[in-house]
This record gives sequence, C-alpha cells and structure tokens, in this order.
Amino acid sequence: MANTVGLQPEQLADVGRVDAAEILREIRRQEAAEEQLAPGPTDPRVQMAVDILLDLPPRVREEALRRLGPEHRRRIEEG
Repeated sequence: MANTVGLQPEQLADVGRVDAAEILREIRRQEAAEEQLAPGPTDPRVQMAVDILLDLPPRVREEALRRLGPEHRRRIEEG
C-alpha cells in the first residue's frame, strides 16, 4: 500500500516501520530490475509519454491509465 501511495522507505523507517521500509526497498529493487529487462520503446515520443506518466504522482498516474480504457483508445486511434 505504501508503494501505491508513493511513500518512500525512509518515511516508513522514520515512523518505526523498519520492516515495512525494507519490504518497500525490495519491491523497488524488483521493479527497477524488471524495467531494465523490458525493451525500451523505439519511438522517442513513446519514451516521452512514458516519462511523463512516471513523473506523475501515483494517484494521478493511475487515473490517467484508467482513462485510457477502450473508449479513449478508439478515439486516439481514430485521430
């Protein structure tokens, strides 16, 4: 849950949840490793869009991704 809301491991450690902080660090290590294995986009505009999404706060990012449901994807494809 801490990962979803964007907490940092240090924040958890500061409130005495050292165990949860270490778990969050491990989650972040695994996510970073998975990102390194995934092939990067070939079109620089795709990378730019991904970078913008990653820069958003987690809740805003989730909303943006949710809005890219089938209806919005059709609108994008139709231009």
